[in-house]
Amino acid sequence: MGSFFACGVRSPRPAVRRGGAPILRSVRRLPDPSSRPAEGAGARDRFGGAVPSPAFAFLLALIMLPSLFWLVTLKRTTDHTVPEEWLMSQLVPTIHAWTLQHAPPLDSLLIGISGLGSGWFVALAFAAAGLFALSRGRTDLALLLAAGTLAFPIEWALKYFTAIPAVSIPELVRAMFNVHGVGLDDLADFPAGHALRATVFYGLAAFCIARLSADRRRGWLAYGLAAALIGAISLIRVYLGAHYPMDVLGGWMAGGALLSVIVAVHILAADERSRA
Repeated sequence: MGSFFACGVRSPRPAVRRGGAPILRSVRRLPDPSSRPAEGAGARDRFGGAVPSPAFAFLLALIMLPSLFWLVTLKRTTDHTVPEEWLMSQLVPTIHAWTLQHAPPLDSLLIGISGLGSGWFVALAFAAAGLFALSRGRTDLALLLAAGTLAFPIEWALKYFTAIPAVSIPELVRAMFNVHGVGLDDLADFPAGHALRATVFYGLAAFCIARLSADRRRGWLAYGLAAALIGAISLIRVYLGAHYPMDVLGGWMAGGALLSVIVAVHILAADERSRA
């Protein structure tokens, strides 16, 4: 099919060679939403109904990477824009102060949700999800999740190149481990690490659910929940005054580009195994 979302179980279509011997070709067709792929040889390379095509995933990466480059250039020359300054100096402190005064439990809840994108939590979540995939015999999904940890060095590199004033490698390494209470966000605001890490981890988690489920609606529900969680974690960082909107946007773009490339490569590899 020519749609961005094509999916499902590979079904052999007979064709005839010049000498009359039949050969098989793999084609895509819509899955049956009421059934799961059968176990057995090749079952691990069958897709659920909400898996994107690799062309669509690569298209997203091609859109996000130039946009990220433009944002990095802007961040190197402009600390923040005038609307951001008004937002962070007038509106956000007012909202935060009102919440602390009238709804302290809500503020604590928001801080807890923000922690779902912290470096230590996401690192442990990647490890737990990868080990679970290995325990279920899904080495391909474990490798997919392992590739997602590239979010960490990408964040470090972007912070290193956008830090003003410039920082040294030893300073960056110490900030990774929060030595003397100095973290990465203290060296450079761009990109928002919580936004970047959440985009990659929860995006990959949603993809794995869509990858395994033959029900398209379940896959779309996973994508929707992941997007809501990513948005909540990222916007709470703005609410807490930790990042400007430009920093959050940079985290989304960097994380989205990495996520798109990983998904596209994974789907292409599974397609090649199926054809083989």
